[in-house]
Parts: sequence; structure tokens; C-alpha cells
Amino acid sequence: MLRIDKEGNWFYNDLPIINRTIYLFFNQHLTRDEHGAYIVCVGNETSRLFVEDTPFVVMSIDYIQAGGREAFLNMRLNDETIEELDLQSLSIGKDNVPYCTVKQGRFPARFLRPAYYQLCEHLQQEGEDSFYIMLNSKKKYLNPPS
Repeated sequence: MLRIDKEGNWFYNDLPIINRTIYLFFNQHLTRDEHGAYIVCVGNETSRLFVEDTPFVVMSIDYIQAGGREAFLNMRLNDETIEELDLQSLSIGKDNVPYCTVKQGRFPARFLRPAYYQLCEHLQQEGEDSFYIMLNSKKKYLNPPS
């Protein structure tokens, strides 16, 4: 049985998948079936997998402002890809863990602690309970003001 833990690590029959090529191959072939269950699909072969929290995790965040373009936040994911953080998909879950969507909104991703701390560098507080990220003169609230 394939499994992904909450840190984004893959396991087969409870043994860690440590071969980088196989790990990346499985990530590239991850999808969902018609019921929303996670599967790895290669050709005509499919294998269901158990996902403890999210299949992808955000490893790090970088603030980017270059080439006359508006500033944005880039995320490095556990599958070694880099994506721009869609601030509209950013939310706070249980135990104040941030989540967002990745892969063109197809999958949820959980922020690991290092990425969470990097995200916090961009947080500003408004009032007692409201936090937001200011990017390009726009506020994105992580929890709406009361």
C-alpha cells in the first residue's frame, strides 16, 4: 500500500521511498479518481494511496520582485517544483497550519514549519485577531476581521 504522511514523505508497505527518481515519478503521476480518492496512475495501472493530510507540502517561500512585474511569493514543493502562491487559495487550518492549492488548483498543499515561518515574515496584524499579507498594495486576510 502506498501512503503519504503529513510531511509529504511517501511510503510503500510502511517503508520509506528513498529513491529520488521513484519518488518524483510517483508525484508526477498522482491524480484523483472520480470519487476524489488519491491514486497513482501509470498507463493502464492504478494504485490507490492513503494521504494523511495533503499529497503536496510547501517546503519554502520566496518573495520575488523582478523585471517590472508585480511582487509575488514563490513556493518550493516537495516534488521539487516551484509555483507561484495563489493568495486567494491561502487558508488557515487546524492548529493554525496554513494551506493553499497547487498544481493549477487541483491539489491541496500543507505548509511545513520552515515555509510557515517564511510566510509569517510577510504577515501583518490588524486589530487583535486579524492577520493579512500585503502584496502589491492589496491585503489578503488569513482570517477576516471581526
